[in-house]
Amino acid sequence: MPRRHCGALAALGALAVLGAAGYGVLWPLRLATGWQLVDTIDLPRPDSLALDKDGRPRYVTTQTRPGRLLELTATGPRVVFGDFGEPDGLLLGPGTVIVTEEEDDGRVMEYDLANATVRVLGRMNSPEGVLRRADGSLLVAQDQPQGHLWLLREGAAPVSLVDGLDRPEGLCTLPDGRIGIAESGRGRILAWGPAGLQTLAGDLDGIDQLACGADGSLWAVISQNRSGELVRIKDGRRQVIARHLRQPQGIALAPDGGLYLAETGADRLLHLVPR
Repeated sequence: MPRRHCGALAALGALAVLGAAGYGVLWPLRLATGWQLVDTIDLPRPDSLALDKDGRPRYVTTQTRPGRLLELTATGPRVVFGDFGEPDGLLLGPGTVIVTEEEDDGRVMEYDLANATVRVLGRMNSPEGVLRRADGSLLVAQDQPQGHLWLLREGAAPVSLVDGLDRPEGLCTLPDGRIGIAESGRGRILAWGPAGLQTLAGDLDGIDQLACGADGSLWAVISQNRSGELVRIKDGRRQVIARHLRQPQGIALAPDGGLYLAETGADRLLHLVPR
């Protein structure tokens, strides 16, 4: 890693530790009965994350200025690439990492791990959540008051699959193949599939990112500055797994039954597991 990147990360990391410590005193993390915190990773303003095949965090985007994609290695975080606007969606695929840039005329970017090159797959205002379909195409949520669910195909212009969404953000794939959509503007979770849109859950003000469990559970991040929550919804029942979170955003379900959560405002990743 270039020396200037090491120095910048070290300085940001020191500030992150101080900020997280102060926050922890005023608003201590509260976990639901049956859950425990087993690990934290200090990082400056982590946003989205992707796990490797062993279920450990491998890549993380940061809402630093400029935005960066980091790889978490055995010797510490390494800057993969940076100098872009606010990053949001993150998707790890075979030999590539997809990052969305949540700003006006934001880019959907593909980083080639083998060749260390970046190419722009598409542009739109405020691209956020991103998913890959079986045919290799991408679905991208547009975080706008009249947002779209866009389809991106290689060499083709974006196609709107769903329009009129109110600030769609996180995306995930439900066990039945439908697409889960976190609609932040209306505080609800939608499912989109062959029969159109269906509301799965509501009353989720501040919903940001979303994860779909193999058992049909929905995991929603409520991204408030001082009262953020992680909510699990299963069979119509809602349970707050973690509260007193500071700007939680990225979430990734792990093979051990636990999960990793990016707590952006507290400058750390949390590893939570059931007892």
